[in-house]
Amino acid sequence: MNVLIMGGTGLLGRALASEARQCGHEAVTMARTGADFNFDAGAESALKSALNTTDPDLVINAAALVSHEACEKDPAAAWRINAHPALVLANWSRETNRPFVHISTDHYFDGDGARAHDETAPVVLLNEYARSKHAGEQYALSAGKALVLRTAIAGFHPDGRGFAAWALNALASGEPLTLFEDYYGSVIDTRAFAAAAFDLVQAGAHGLYNLASREVSSKADFIRALAEAAAMDLKDAKSGSAKALEPRRALSLGLDVGKAEHKLGHALPDRKTVCAALVRQWKDI
Repeated sequence: MNVLIMGGTGLLGRALASEARQCGHEAVTMARTGADFNFDAGAESALKSALNTTDPDLVINAAALVSHEACEKDPAAAWRINAHPALVLANWSRETNRPFVHISTDHYFDGDGARAHDETAPVVLLNEYARSKHAGEQYALSAGKALVLRTAIAGFHPDGRGFAAWALNALASGEPLTLFEDYYGSVIDTRAFAAAAFDLVQAGAHGLYNLASREVSSKADFIRALAEAAAMDLKDAKSGSAKALEPRRALSLGLDVGKAEHKLGHALPDRKTVCAALVRQWKDI
Protein backbone atom coordinates (compact mmCIF):
# COMPACT_ATOMS: atom_id res chain seq x y z
CA MET A 1 0.00 0.00 0.00
CA ASN A 2 1.23 3.48 -0.89
CA VAL A 3 0.76 5.81 2.12
CA LEU A 4 1.14 9.59 1.96
CA ILE A 5 1.90 10.99 5.42
CA MET A 6 1.33 14.72 5.85
CA GLY A 7 3.46 16.17 8.62
CA GLY A 8 5.74 13.19 8.06
CA THR A 9 8.82 14.74 9.68
CA GLY A 10 7.05 15.76 12.91
CA LEU A 11 6.85 14.02 16.26
CA LEU A 12 3.95 11.77 15.25
CA GLY A 13 4.58 11.74 11.51
CA ARG A 14 7.98 10.10 11.95
CA ALA A 15 6.42 7.30 14.03
CA LEU A 16 3.65 6.82 11.45
CA ALA A 17 6.17 6.62 8.59
CA SER A 18 8.26 4.09 10.52
CA GLU A 19 5.21 1.96 11.32
CA ALA A 20 4.03 2.08 7.71
CA ARG A 21 7.38 0.74 6.51
CA GLN A 22 7.43 -1.95 9.20
CA CYS A 23 4.02 -3.06 7.93
CA GLY A 24 5.45 -3.41 4.42
CA HIS A 25 3.89 -0.25 3.01
CA GLU A 26 5.58 2.44 0.97
CA ALA A 27 5.61 5.65 2.99
CA VAL A 28 5.88 9.02 1.23
CA THR A 29 6.27 12.02 3.54
CA MET A 30 5.12 15.60 3.16
CA ALA A 31 6.20 18.49 5.38
CA ARG A 32 7.57 22.02 5.24
CA THR A 33 11.17 20.73 5.14
CA GLY A 34 13.07 17.47 5.15
CA ALA A 35 10.36 15.37 3.48
CA ASP A 36 9.78 13.74 0.12
CA PHE A 37 7.45 16.65 -0.72
CA ASN A 38 8.35 19.96 0.93
CA PHE A 39 5.56 22.50 1.26
CA ASP A 40 3.09 23.91 3.75
CA ALA A 41 0.14 21.56 4.31
CA GLY A 42 -2.16 24.56 3.99
CA ALA A 43 -1.09 25.20 0.40
CA GLU A 44 -4.07 23.69 -1.40
CA SER A 45 -2.57 23.59 -4.90
CA ALA A 46 0.60 21.90 -3.61
CA LEU A 47 -1.42 19.33 -1.66
CA LYS A 48 -3.53 18.51 -4.69
CA SER A 49 -0.37 18.18 -6.79
CA ALA A 50 1.13 15.76 -4.24
CA LEU A 51 -2.07 13.69 -4.24
CA ASN A 52 -2.04 13.51 -8.03
CA THR A 53 1.68 12.71 -8.20
CA THR A 54 1.79 10.01 -5.52
CA ASP A 55 -1.69 8.57 -6.19
CA PRO A 56 -1.80 7.18 -2.62
CA ASP A 57 -3.94 4.29 -1.43
CA LEU A 58 -4.15 5.98 1.98
CA VAL A 59 -3.42 9.48 3.28
CA ILE A 60 -2.66 10.23 6.93
CA ASN A 61 -2.89 13.88 7.91
CA ALA A 62 -0.62 14.47 10.89
CA ALA A 63 0.21 18.06 9.93
CA ALA A 64 -0.91 20.71 12.40
CA LEU A 65 -0.15 24.06 13.94
CA VAL A 66 -0.11 22.92 17.56
CA SER A 67 1.14 26.03 19.34
CA HIS A 68 -1.76 27.66 21.14
CA GLU A 69 0.10 30.95 21.11
CA ALA A 70 0.69 30.82 17.35
CA CYS A 71 -2.95 29.94 16.69
CA GLU A 72 -4.16 32.91 18.76
CA LYS A 73 -1.70 35.26 17.07
CA ASP A 74 -2.63 34.14 13.55
CA PRO A 75 -6.09 32.51 13.43
CA ALA A 76 -6.01 32.45 9.62
CA ALA A 77 -2.87 30.30 9.69
CA ALA A 78 -4.48 28.01 12.27
CA TRP A 79 -7.49 27.42 10.03
CA ARG A 80 -5.36 27.14 6.89
CA ILE A 81 -3.22 24.38 8.43
CA ASN A 82 -5.53 22.69 10.96
CA ALA A 83 -8.85 22.78 9.10
CA HIS A 84 -8.68 23.39 5.36
CA PRO A 85 -6.47 20.40 4.37
CA ALA A 86 -9.12 18.09 5.82
CA LEU A 87 -11.64 19.56 3.38
CA VAL A 88 -9.26 18.95 0.46
CA LEU A 89 -8.72 15.37 1.64
CA ALA A 90 -12.45 14.77 2.11
CA ASN A 91 -13.07 15.84 -1.48
CA TRP A 92 -10.18 13.64 -2.67
CA SER A 93 -11.57 10.69 -0.69
CA ARG A 94 -15.02 11.02 -2.22
CA GLU A 95 -13.61 11.38 -5.72
CA THR A 96 -11.24 8.40 -5.44
CA ASN A 97 -13.24 6.23 -3.02
CA ARG A 98 -10.08 5.89 -0.92
CA PRO A 99 -9.65 6.25 2.83
CA PHE A 100 -7.75 8.85 4.81
CA VAL A 101 -6.88 9.33 8.45
CA HIS A 102 -7.13 12.75 10.09
CA ILE A 103 -5.28 13.23 13.38
CA SER A 104 -7.29 15.42 15.71
CA THR A 105 -6.78 16.51 19.31
CA ASP A 106 -8.18 16.14 22.82
CA HIS A 107 -8.48 19.87 23.55
CA TYR A 108 -12.29 19.86 23.61
CA PHE A 109 -13.27 19.30 27.25
CA ASP A 110 -13.07 21.38 30.40
CA GLY A 111 -14.33 21.61 33.94
CA ASP A 112 -14.86 17.95 34.81
CA GLY A 113 -11.49 16.83 36.11
CA ALA A 114 -10.38 13.30 35.33
CA ARG A 115 -13.51 12.26 33.43
CA ALA A 116 -12.90 10.08 30.37
CA HIS A 117 -14.91 11.58 27.48
CA ASP A 118 -16.29 9.33 24.78
CA GLU A 119 -16.82 10.33 21.16
CA THR A 120 -20.34 11.66 21.84
CA ALA A 121 -19.38 14.03 24.68
CA PRO A 122 -20.21 17.72 24.04
CA VAL A 123 -17.17 19.80 23.13
CA VAL A 124 -16.05 23.16 24.52
CA LEU A 125 -13.95 25.29 22.17
CA LEU A 126 -11.94 27.76 24.24
CA ASN A 127 -9.28 28.95 21.78
CA GLU A 128 -8.32 29.12 18.11
CA TYR A 129 -6.39 25.87 18.28
CA ALA A 130 -9.47 23.97 19.45
CA ARG A 131 -11.77 25.78 17.03
CA SER A 132 -9.56 25.13 14.00
CA LYS A 133 -8.94 21.48 14.91
CA HIS A 134 -12.64 20.85 15.48
CA ALA A 135 -13.45 22.40 12.10
CA GLY A 136 -10.93 20.00 10.56
CA GLU A 137 -12.76 17.10 12.21
CA GLN A 138 -16.05 18.20 10.72
CA TYR A 139 -14.57 18.61 7.24
CA ALA A 140 -12.96 15.17 7.46
CA LEU A 141 -16.11 13.44 8.73
CA SER A 142 -18.03 14.68 5.69
CA ALA A 143 -16.29 11.86 3.79
CA GLY A 144 -17.59 8.38 4.43
CA LYS A 145 -14.14 6.74 4.36
CA ALA A 146 -12.50 9.18 6.77
CA LEU A 147 -11.08 7.96 10.07
CA VAL A 148 -10.69 10.80 12.59
CA LEU A 149 -8.53 10.04 15.61
CA ARG A 150 -8.61 12.17 18.75
CA THR A 151 -5.47 11.70 20.79
CA ALA A 152 -2.72 13.09 23.03
CA ILE A 153 0.73 11.87 22.06
CA ALA A 154 4.21 11.98 23.54
CA GLY A 155 7.40 10.92 21.82
CA PHE A 156 10.81 12.05 20.68
CA HIS A 157 12.20 14.04 17.78
CA PRO A 158 15.82 14.59 16.71
CA ASP A 159 15.52 18.29 17.47
CA GLY A 160 14.53 17.58 21.09
CA ARG A 161 10.98 18.91 20.89
CA GLY A 162 8.10 17.50 22.88
CA PHE A 163 6.74 17.10 26.39
CA ALA A 164 8.38 13.71 27.05
CA ALA A 165 11.88 14.90 26.17
CA TRP A 166 11.45 18.05 28.25
CA ALA A 167 10.14 16.13 31.28
CA LEU A 168 12.76 13.37 31.24
CA ASN A 169 15.63 15.76 30.61
CA ALA A 170 14.41 17.96 33.46
CA LEU A 171 14.19 14.94 35.75
CA ALA A 172 17.69 13.80 34.77
CA SER A 173 19.17 17.24 35.46
CA GLY A 174 17.35 17.73 38.74
CA GLU A 175 15.56 20.81 37.44
CA PRO A 176 12.84 22.03 39.81
CA LEU A 177 9.44 21.23 38.30
CA THR A 178 5.96 22.62 38.79
CA LEU A 179 3.49 19.76 38.52
CA PHE A 180 0.02 20.63 37.22
CA GLU A 181 -2.45 18.75 39.40
CA ASP A 182 -5.52 20.07 37.51
CA TYR A 183 -4.53 19.35 33.88
CA TYR A 184 -5.74 15.92 32.78
CA GLY A 185 -5.19 13.81 29.69
CA SER A 186 -4.80 10.31 28.25
CA VAL A 187 -1.28 10.47 26.83
CA ILE A 188 -0.05 7.64 24.59
CA ASP A 189 3.43 7.24 23.12
CA THR A 190 3.76 7.83 19.39
CA ARG A 191 4.89 4.29 18.57
CA ALA A 192 1.91 2.67 20.29
CA PHE A 193 -0.42 5.17 18.64
CA ALA A 194 1.03 4.52 15.18
CA ALA A 195 0.71 0.74 15.53
CA ALA A 196 -2.90 1.00 16.73
CA ALA A 197 -3.78 3.52 14.01
CA PHE A 198 -2.67 1.14 11.25
CA ASP A 199 -4.54 -1.70 12.97
CA LEU A 200 -7.72 0.41 12.89
CA VAL A 201 -7.20 1.13 9.19
CA GLN A 202 -6.69 -2.58 8.56
CA ALA A 203 -9.91 -3.29 10.48
CA GLY A 204 -11.82 -0.91 8.19
CA ALA A 205 -12.61 1.66 10.89
CA HIS A 206 -14.14 4.95 9.82
CA GLY A 207 -15.74 7.85 11.62
CA LEU A 208 -14.60 9.32 14.94
CA TYR A 209 -12.47 7.35 17.41
CA ASN A 210 -10.51 8.20 20.54
CA LEU A 211 -7.06 6.59 20.30
CA ALA A 212 -5.03 7.24 23.43
CA SER A 213 -4.02 5.72 26.74
CA ARG A 214 -6.79 3.85 28.50
CA GLU A 215 -5.99 5.73 31.71
CA VAL A 216 -6.66 9.40 32.48
CA SER A 217 -3.85 11.11 34.41
CA SER A 218 -3.03 14.58 35.63
CA LYS A 219 0.17 16.06 34.21
CA ALA A 220 1.55 15.78 37.74
CA ASP A 221 0.81 12.07 38.04
CA PHE A 222 2.14 11.43 34.54
CA ILE A 223 5.50 13.04 35.38
CA ARG A 224 5.59 11.10 38.66
CA ALA A 225 5.06 7.89 36.65
CA LEU A 226 7.85 8.91 34.24
CA ALA A 227 10.17 9.47 37.18
CA GLU A 228 9.27 6.06 38.63
CA ALA A 229 9.79 4.32 35.28
CA ALA A 230 13.20 6.00 34.92
CA ALA A 231 14.13 5.33 38.56
CA MET A 232 14.72 9.05 39.12
CA ASP A 233 13.81 11.30 42.03
CA LEU A 234 11.51 14.28 41.74
CA LYS A 235 13.64 16.94 43.43
CA ASP A 236 12.18 20.26 44.52
CA ALA A 237 8.93 19.60 42.66
CA LYS A 238 5.95 21.68 43.66
CA SER A 239 2.26 21.40 42.86
CA GLY A 240 0.72 24.00 40.60
CA SER A 241 -2.33 24.90 38.53
CA ALA A 242 -2.64 25.17 34.76
CA LYS A 243 -5.54 27.61 35.02
CA ALA A 244 -3.22 30.58 34.66
CA LEU A 245 -1.77 29.41 31.34
CA GLU A 246 -2.22 31.78 28.43
CA PRO A 247 -3.98 31.50 26.11
CA ARG A 248 -6.74 29.82 28.08
CA ARG A 249 -7.08 26.14 27.28
CA ALA A 250 -9.29 23.21 28.18
CA LEU A 251 -7.92 21.18 31.10
CA SER A 252 -10.12 18.05 31.31
CA LEU A 253 -8.76 16.19 28.29
CA GLY A 254 -9.33 12.58 29.31
CA LEU A 255 -10.52 10.26 26.55
CA ASP A 256 -12.64 7.11 26.77
CA VAL A 257 -11.02 4.62 24.38
CA GLY A 258 -13.60 1.85 24.70
CA LYS A 259 -14.78 2.20 21.11
CA ALA A 260 -11.25 1.81 19.73
CA GLU A 261 -10.47 -1.09 22.06
CA HIS A 262 -13.62 -2.89 20.90
CA LYS A 263 -12.64 -2.42 17.25
CA LEU A 264 -9.03 -3.45 17.88
CA GLY A 265 -9.95 -6.44 20.04
CA HIS A 266 -7.41 -5.57 22.73
CA ALA A 267 -6.71 -3.03 25.44
CA LEU A 268 -4.76 0.12 24.78
CA PRO A 269 -1.80 0.88 27.08
CA ASP A 270 -2.24 2.33 30.56
CA ARG A 271 -0.10 5.10 32.08
CA LYS A 272 2.55 2.75 33.47
CA THR A 273 3.00 1.04 30.10
CA VAL A 274 3.19 4.35 28.23
CA CYS A 275 5.75 5.79 30.63
CA ALA A 276 7.91 2.66 30.50
CA ALA A 277 7.88 2.82 26.69
CA LEU A 278 8.83 6.51 26.72
CA VAL A 279 11.74 5.89 29.07
CA ARG A 280 13.05 3.07 26.85
CA GLN A 281 12.83 5.31 23.79
CA TRP A 282 14.52 8.18 25.63
CA LYS A 283 17.43 5.97 26.65
CA ASP A 284 17.86 4.86 23.03
CA ILE A 285 18.25 8.41 21.72
